[in-house]
Amino acid sequence: MAVHAAYTILILPLHSSREALTFYLWLRRMKELEQERDALLDGVQLVDKARDWYRERLHEAEQKREWQCTLDQAPPPPLLGSALLVQIQEVNKFLNDLISYPEKGHRRQSPYSTKHSDTIASLRYQNQLLTREISIQNERMWKLQRENEALYRELEDRHLHRATFI
Repeated sequence: MAVHAAYTILILPLHSSREALTFYLWLRRMKELEQERDALLDGVQLVDKARDWYRERLHEAEQKREWQCTLDQAPPPPLLGSALLVQIQEVNKFLNDLISYPEKGHRRQSPYSTKHSDTIASLRYQNQLLTREISIQNERMWKLQRENEALYRELEDRHLHRATFI
């Protein structure tokens, strides 16, 4: 749906430079308010999309829990990656801070200095790397266990096969 904006040109005779300055400042404030309104509308659309995304992830988590309770079914899909989990937690914290302190002058100061926040960010990054490495190693171990079980079954089959011919 295309929206066609109509523009009106208004020529106002201003008697003094003070009136011109006041009018200019008023127009600039109106423009800032329009930009703020547009940003808020964009935010509403993003929050709606985020709400849908969160609901889908919640539904998947509930399904994983149900699958975990029933052992006879196929294994559940892989869990949410730790890097994504950290991002979700950071977004949740940011949104909570944004909603909790809407006034510009009442923004909560971070309890950590920039040095501490840099250290925390570095530690989080290292934690993500280590978690990723652990996931890769766990996957390898799982594959090796499956291969080991297959080899044992094959060995048992051969042993049974030899026993019947003797």
